[in-house]
Amino acid sequence: MTLTVTPSPALHQSSRPAPLHGRLNALRRRVAALLVRHLLPPGFRGVGAGQLPRAGIHRILVCRPNHRLGNTVLMMPLLAELERHFPGAEVDVFGAGDAARDVYAGFGTLGRLWLLHAHALAHPLATLGTLRRLRRRSYDLVIDAASGSTSSRLAAALVRARFRLLVGEVEGPRPAHLAARPVHALRWALGADPSLPLPSPDLHLAPHERAEGRRALLQVLGADPAERPVLVVFPNATGSKRLPADWWRGFLDGLLQRIGPHHIVELVAADGVSRLDNAYPTYFTSDLRRLAAFIDAAGTYISADCGVMHLAAATSAITIGLFRSTDPRRYAPYGAGKVGLVCADDPQLTATEVAHYLETQRGPCRSAMAG
Repeated sequence: MTLTVTPSPALHQSSRPAPLHGRLNALRRRVAALLVRHLLPPGFRGVGAGQLPRAGIHRILVCRPNHRLGNTVLMMPLLAELERHFPGAEVDVFGAGDAARDVYAGFGTLGRLWLLHAHALAHPLATLGTLRRLRRRSYDLVIDAASGSTSSRLAAALVRARFRLLVGEVEGPRPAHLAARPVHALRWALGADPSLPLPSPDLHLAPHERAEGRRALLQVLGADPAERPVLVVFPNATGSKRLPADWWRGFLDGLLQRIGPHHIVELVAADGVSRLDNAYPTYFTSDLRRLAAFIDAAGTYISADCGVMHLAAATSAITIGLFRSTDPRRYAPYGAGKVGLVCADDPQLTATEVAHYLETQRGPCRSAMAG
């Protein structure tokens, strides 16, 4: 069954003046674009199709200066693809915010992280200092991995490199999903087979991290997780992606009627406040790898489109993203046991869709009367 969503009036464009943060963001983009036009060398271009050599690439820089957790996770397939083609190389990352330290920690080829403040323009001296230090480095390959990002393009231009790959300038059709685009661009530059499966995001959780996740789950439940399946939910998201608490209550009630008894755990957002009035056991941590290990131990995760959804998709857990105002073709979790579903205003319709997907992943669900 295909579910469609009718946008609410609040989602339509308003005639009211843009809020201050919106005007500041627009100003930031104009300033960054001006810098790019003045600082990029004339005729600045990247490698073409099949022009990137497969040998002699040892020092790589990936530019993706975005602090959002989801965008950080969506770079993991590119890092995995670089490991596949250049297993002896070292990969530095030019990013922003603190999430990259936890998200990329499991990659054996990871070198140095060059991280801007999450709000880089508000810290100009620190930003310029990082760019100055980065400019002293030299690389065999620099990848501007963010299509349309002026800050990423600027960083890729400032660094000394033998080869530059500009994801936004790849010729021909490009994949819809944002995680696939830099992988597609790398294969295009190498002349590699573009039809190979896309690497799945993988946090590479260590055995001790998985064990700690299982211990934390047992402690939160106060019961043996083997008694019944565990379902973790994160009923939070930003802006129009967020689903109301009443919707979540109706959805979870309907889902349990369809799939039978489950332990449910609510993952609590950064503000430390339960969105479901503490109706279920809760788990909170500010450590992203601990959070991922907890989700991995639980085995099934459901939320709206958000950064934690992408983090869950980088674990072994079944991951279901509910999309209300964003496009799952661009942002859905992907890989085995991962799916993005367009959610309905009626939570019961979505509960039916989710129950059907869980049945395809787990086998026939237990009836609601099962003990």
